Order: sequence, then C-alpha cells, then structure tokens
Amino acid sequence: MTYDKFSYKKILDSENLDDLSLTFDEFIKGFEKDYSKNKETIHPLFAFGILLNFQNILFTIHRIKNALKSINIENLDEKTLEFGDKLSKKEHHKLNAIFMLIEHYYSIITFHDKFDSLKSVQREIKEKRWIGLKVEKTVLKNQGVILDDLKFLRENEISINEILNINKLLIQEMKSYFEYDKLKKKRKMLNSEKK
Repeated sequence: MTYDKFSYKKILDSENLDDLSLTFDEFIKGFEKDYSKNKETIHPLFAFGILLNFQNILFTIHRIKNALKSINIENLDEKTLEFGDKLSKKEHHKLNAIFMLIEHYYSIITFHDKFDSLKSVQREIKEKRWIGLKVEKTVLKNQGVILDDLKFLRENEISINEILNINKLLIQEMKSYFEYDKLKKKRKMLNSEKK
C-alpha cells in the first residue's frame, strides 16, 4: 500500500490524458486536486478523467479491504496478551491502534461507497466478485452519461471526502507503524549498493 504504484490518468488539456505511476497517497492527493479543479466542468474528457480515477481509487480500496480481511482480528486482546512479553508497551499500543483503525475502515468504506451505479466507468463483476473496471468504447461520445455521473459525485461529496480521509489516515498510520521513512531510506541504500 505504501510502495506500490498505481496508474493515474492526469488531465493535461481538453484532448489528452497522461498516464502517471503514483503511490496510493500520491494518487489520492492528485485526485483531490483534479477533482477540486474540474468538478464543475462540462468538458467530457475532464469529467471522464475524474470518474476513471475515482473508480480506480475505489477498486484499490476494495483490494485493500480484501487484504485486511485476511488479518484475523478476532480475540485480539487475548492474542496480544499471549505474545505480549515480546512487544514493548509502545508497540502494543501501536498494534491495537492499527487494528481498531482497520475495524473503523471497514465501516466507513462500506457505508460511503455508493458509487457502484456509475455508468461511464463501470465495475466489472465476475462470479459476484469485483475484478476490475470496464469502459465502453463509445463512452466519450455519450457525454450525457459522463456528466450525469460527475453530477452524482458532486451530490455525494461527503462520502468522497470520508473515503479519501479514512484512506489517508490508514496510510499515515501504516507508515508510522512500519517506520516507512526508515524503510524507504534502507531500500534506497540497498538499491544503490546493487548498482
């Protein structure tokens, strides 16, 4: 979640999108900036870029939720007490904070993700599982659908903000817990030694 790169469609002008490779926190910041700048647009390419990036954020969140579900947080207190002698008090508190945040994360995302009805950038579902995104080839010619979807986003900005904010918090807490800055420096050093 902190190292992986995701494809972000940056709107350059009324005819061009640039394909950037960003970390998830950079992706969220880029989306917030582009959304704020272009949410009132009537130009279909700008609107489409916003919709595509937002659905991509939601798909990434869906995959994060699935990964977090694999962490068994049932009986957490008993498990941490059982192995508590190997954890410092600070580590124990940080671990509990992460697990509480994960529980909160599920509820926020589940409640606020009401964007499965978007028509211009659709969720591809196979055997009741969300496996990707799909876009009809004629979508840019159907400007009404794109602008209706953008209007739906504007009408649900509270949900968008809640989704983005809980993800920023999760990223921040994960970086803190795993001492991301130290790991990043160590990774950079190891990569330069290999050269």
